[in-house]
Amino acid sequence: MRRWDDDERFTGLCDAAAMLPAVRQLEEAMRVDGWVTEDPDAHLLPHLRAVPGWEVLGERLLEDGVYEVAARPVEPLGGIDAHRAAIRLLSTIAEPTFLVRQSAENVFDCVTGVMPGDPPGFASHGHLVRLIVTGP
Repeated sequence: MRRWDDDERFTGLCDAAAMLPAVRQLEEAMRVDGWVTEDPDAHLLPHLRAVPGWEVLGERLLEDGVYEVAARPVEPLGGIDAHRAAIRLLSTIAEPTFLVRQSAENVFDCVTGVMPGDPPGFASHGHLVRLIVTGP
């Protein structure tokens, strides 16, 4: 099966094992009780609201620690541009570790945080964010 429109190889260059130590470190940190930082309204929301071209429509903290944010672009987006625009919005809250996965058509799940030893020397912590994008 092709991986994109003009893919003629149908396979890649190698596996992705080179990044597994970082992924494992993130997984270990995410399992630590209390790793998800409190008060995302204070720590995250001002940054998301300040992004030009976006309007935050609502937000809520779910019981599992996921901060769910509904937002809409001021101008219509489509295709890969919508994906990239959502990542640009989430990048305003990115810390040294930043992972985004598009889990549904207009839903982007994000984990971002500080691993032990990351600069600038804060204690390890993180945020879970689910961005739900609605049309303009």
